[in-house]
Amino acid sequence: MDDKDLNKENEEKVTEVSGETVDDTLEEQDGIKYETNDDWEFDANAPTLDDNIVFENQEYSISFADEKPSSNAVSQINNFDNNSNQIVINKEPLKFVPLAIFLAAVIAVVAVFGVRYYTIPNGKEGKYMNPASVVATVDDQKISIGMFDYYYASIVSYYEQYASYGYYNLDTTKDYSKQYTTDDDGNKISWQKFFETEALKEVEQIATYYSKAVKDGVTITSAQKKTIDSQIQKLKDSASQNDVSLDQYIKANFGSYCSEDTIKLMLEQYYVSANYKGKYKSETKVTNDEVDKYYNEHKNDYKKIEFYYIASEYDSTDDASKKSSIKKAEKIMAKMKDKKSVIALVPDVYKSYIESEAQSSMEKDSSLSEAKAKEEATKTYENNVVATVSGSDAPFDDEMNDWLFSDSTKVGSKKYYIDEEAGYIYIVLKTSNASIENDETYTVRHILVTPESDNDSLSSSNETKYTDAQWEKAKKKADSIVEKFNKTDKSEYAFAKLAEQYSTDTASTSSGSSDSFGGLYESVALGQMVSDFEKWSTDDSRKYGDTGIVKSDYGYHIMFFINDCPEYESKIIAQIKSDRLSEMVEKSKIKVHENAVKKAVDKEKAAKEIANTASTSNKSSSSAADTQSSK
Repeated sequence: MDDKDLNKENEEKVTEVSGETVDDTLEEQDGIKYETNDDWEFDANAPTLDDNIVFENQEYSISFADEKPSSNAVSQINNFDNNSNQIVINKEPLKFVPLAIFLAAVIAVVAVFGVRYYTIPNGKEGKYMNPASVVATVDDQKISIGMFDYYYASIVSYYEQYASYGYYNLDTTKDYSKQYTTDDDGNKISWQKFFETEALKEVEQIATYYSKAVKDGVTITSAQKKTIDSQIQKLKDSASQNDVSLDQYIKANFGSYCSEDTIKLMLEQYYVSANYKGKYKSETKVTNDEVDKYYNEHKNDYKKIEFYYIASEYDSTDDASKKSSIKKAEKIMAKMKDKKSVIALVPDVYKSYIESEAQSSMEKDSSLSEAKAKEEATKTYENNVVATVSGSDAPFDDEMNDWLFSDSTKVGSKKYYIDEEAGYIYIVLKTSNASIENDETYTVRHILVTPESDNDSLSSSNETKYTDAQWEKAKKKADSIVEKFNKTDKSEYAFAKLAEQYSTDTASTSSGSSDSFGGLYESVALGQMVSDFEKWSTDDSRKYGDTGIVKSDYGYHIMFFINDCPEYESKIIAQIKSDRLSEMVEKSKIKVHENAVKKAVDKEKAAKEIANTASTSNKSSSSAADTQSSK
């Protein structure tokens, strides 16, 4: 990572006296400056986001996927007796360095800087970071323990949230190093190791794209700079509201080694990486031959299929419980013959869920009778027995997906799939053969110019909320943007940059929360957009690079046409581009400093134990107070 650009602003802010830079508190070694004062603090009195930082709509900050986190089945169907505790850890062997040689290599440095600089992280980023702060290196970039801490804490929080919804068998009150899941290869690992691995993956990905972005001259936009400033200010406001310092607030929410510097750098790297990926995708072309080759190698991924299913609870406490759960599932499966028979199973299989949902509905609506509430809840579950999925989004493992999508599996066939983490056995009845995703889709970029209005609220009707003068002003602005585009090389990337600068549609730009860039709408199905937008995009005369202006109730859309093709082709084009980006990460070299990782994780474990103890104590005190009050 090129730290020069990252810290340029900080360097320019160093006070100068008598023409000399006041830099006496810093010492330098190997191009890295170290503070001689470890007792650093931020001056800002100000703390959070009760939600994760970065986005205002409470979505998870790292652009991981739109779906829930991936989950691998930890038991094979008909193989539930295999209860091996063997844990496989893919770890590079440590390279032996004789202690004397190691000490000789660092003793001069230690004599100058002191042991604390190699043992205690100083919370700084970039070239101000001391050796103890380095948790990993990705190619030539040093990753701080604070940055790892941020991603680790965020990922833990992310999975804890899904665990609270029942997606994962994860007890958030217990030690994660003693609870187990599986890695991408199906190997049993602790949840703690899983979180560590996922955090490092994110660090490696962001670092890789950021490095390439810097080399390619990609920077953050003015809108993104404003977003970063806004997010930091929100942190300060939250800190003030909670009567703690900004530093305390950040550590409490994002990790003990996380600092304001970390948050700022994380945000900058995230946006620059997103901009680089957007630029790469806009400039990368995929040929028809490449699409055909990819389809022939991944046919099932681009087919869709409808099936009926029932989710029966799976108890993995012990072998006896597993066998009992499977026996129950087999009885259910024997009764599944068609849609009518599957629906008939709903009231019994989902009884407790129906009762719970009915109770919740009655609490929200006191006029709702118990019978009516149960009827509505039952109907909801009946509607959910039918599922349509594409091969790329199929919810099962490869074996189960191959069975479901294979033409050799006859309609009417049945099979069950065990998801031990989720705690369910999915019993599937195949009701159709898979068919290619051949529906028409289109991909475009647009720049939305919304008329300026004093009234921010949308009208409840379809009537326009803007005056003629406001529409006229918006049209002039749209025309001026088109003029700017016509003065460029008229490339897709040139259009995308203008979208980043001028579009008010945050859902399709990096100023929003969907990891989008440049006004892109990809693989849009018919009927999803307003009619004039769609009509322009699907005109038979359209060819790549066509531009135009379309008016809708939302404003003026400056359009850039990319393609109009079957859904599977559009998805493959996007996937090939994504794969090429992933290959960049795979080719990067990451070196992890295990001691630093352990230091960060141990600190988070200690904080978690304190929080759990405090929570238990508060509950006990509250219970005692209630008991005393009732006497």
